[in-house]
Amino acid sequence: SPSTHAGNDSLKRPVWLLSMDSEDFNAPPTTTASLASYFRRYGATSGSTDIDLVHFHSAGDIPAWESNWARSSLAQAKLALAAGLQPVVGLSFYTWNAAEFLALARQLKALLPGLLVIAGGPHVQQAEDYLGVEAIDLVFLGEAEASFQEFLDCASRDDWSQVEGLAYLADGKIVATPSRPRFTELDALPSPLDVLELTDAQGEPRYRSIAYETSRGCPFKCAFCEWGTGAIGSRMHQWSLERIRRDWETIVAAGIKDIWLADSNFGALKQDVDKARIIVNLKERYGLPLSFATSWSKKHSRQVQEIALLLHRNGLLPHYQLALQTLTPEALRLSNRQNMSSNEYRPIARRMSELGVPIAAEMIWGLPGDNLPDFERNLDGLLTSFPNINIFGYTLLPGTEFYQRREEYRIETVPVAGYGKAKGEYVVGCHTFDRDQGEEGYFLISAHILLVHGHIMPLTTRFLALLGGIPVSPLFRIILRDLLDAFQQDLPELDITDRMTVYEARDRIFLATLASRNLLYQVIGSALKRHLSNHSVNASNALSILQLDRALCPRRGGEQVFERQFNFDAAATHRALSSMKLPEMRPQNQTLRIRHPGGLGEILHVADGGCWLQGVIEEAPETASEIQYVAIA
Repeated sequence: SPSTHAGNDSLKRPVWLLSMDSEDFNAPPTTTASLASYFRRYGATSGSTDIDLVHFHSAGDIPAWESNWARSSLAQAKLALAAGLQPVVGLSFYTWNAAEFLALARQLKALLPGLLVIAGGPHVQQAEDYLGVEAIDLVFLGEAEASFQEFLDCASRDDWSQVEGLAYLADGKIVATPSRPRFTELDALPSPLDVLELTDAQGEPRYRSIAYETSRGCPFKCAFCEWGTGAIGSRMHQWSLERIRRDWETIVAAGIKDIWLADSNFGALKQDVDKARIIVNLKERYGLPLSFATSWSKKHSRQVQEIALLLHRNGLLPHYQLALQTLTPEALRLSNRQNMSSNEYRPIARRMSELGVPIAAEMIWGLPGDNLPDFERNLDGLLTSFPNINIFGYTLLPGTEFYQRREEYRIETVPVAGYGKAKGEYVVGCHTFDRDQGEEGYFLISAHILLVHGHIMPLTTRFLALLGGIPVSPLFRIILRDLLDAFQQDLPELDITDRMTVYEARDRIFLATLASRNLLYQVIGSALKRHLSNHSVNASNALSILQLDRALCPRRGGEQVFERQFNFDAAATHRALSSMKLPEMRPQNQTLRIRHPGGLGEILHVADGGCWLQGVIEEAPETASEIQYVAIA
């Protein structure tokens, strides 16, 4: 069962709080558990209320739960309703679960019209999109712990107007109560772990990962972002180290392997260094956690670099990501965002690469103010500095400034596949780029994920970027079009002319192309020679490095070790490119021994994870003799 009770089973007012994991992230429901924990401590009616935390790992879990609810809990809800105990279903909304939860709300209301359906979370902060439109009776605006407790303690609907942070219908009109001030003394909020069962009956962990927040608030006001239900542009506050240490001890004792921080700017607060040291100490004592991920401070100061290196040295850092998002001046201006200048982030990226830190840049295609030519030029520049770049298509989120100004910026969208009417929307046009550019940007993302993240030609890509004078981003799109033409028979149901469909099918394309490696690299080699010839560049070195890419790209089957011969110093070339340096490409006959984990199509099904199953050259790695921090203003 995906549910956890925060009370007993005697006749009480029944409350079900529903949440769902995002894709491939199996974690306990800390958001709804925070509500239940706060109510259990402060609620005047907590003794007469039974809160059931229902957490779905995926949408596929919902039908079975709904069937079971109709069979076993509906009668309980009707009995409570008849006894004057209002049954409540609460939905924790995010973009990834909105379609499913809206449908579920309608179905539950059909089973019991007297059921009260409430909603909170970032996706429903535009209450007018839901109240009177969907089967939702009340929306929580902003932080909800105290609002939820006061709401449940209301004697009747007449008292709702006295609770801050609510929106509901009265006489057919939306009533919004005054905003609730955000918490500043966070230790007053009890831990969600107080009401969560982290282990099963055998003492084994129920979850691999956990999302945990050590602070709330974000000082930035990015127009595309909704962080913490209204936390953007607010001062950051944090829990005490004692509370954090106690919770992390509990998490590690339960055997949970990965801790993912929900902080907006980790490393910005002085206490963040101490938090990192706590994590390192836990791993030294217990071997857990295995990884510690976060959203980093937008100002990558010496302290932030120190934390990243500390975590990296102790094998805890899955990635160190610089959230640049865009470098186009007009897009930066409209996004209310000031990034590090190129003179500041480039030395940080290069130094971290030299030290083996998995540094990455994060970019968003489709922000108002951007355009594809500028975006591609910026991407080409980043390819010279960052070994990893993550490009996301811009999803227009409710509650953001851009959502409010969508008409002003003439924002054009298409529904996010899989979300139905969840109001998850890909931006494909606005006042600074048309629909054709918008969709071509998604085609670029598809090509980049396939060729670089899929580890099909990352070294060749980096070589061309460092060489300079050759537009690399357009080459991605050229290669993908050639591959779609060459593999059309292997993708019979895919409309290769529909760029948004190609974007959604990128993992199918990845597996299909790697199933015929000879054809894959033949097509890439041909496109590469043609592109370089058009720019008067000799293709011999790039084609040599493409051979190295082919030797290292993910493979099917089990683990295997083999040798490959090259007519250049492939090992030195690999070391140089891994450190973001242009290799000398010395001619020599060299044989490399390469160990491959295998697993393509069995363990690995998505292009985004290609680097995890890349081949490894079996040779002693070079280590840096000295760590230097890059000073930034």
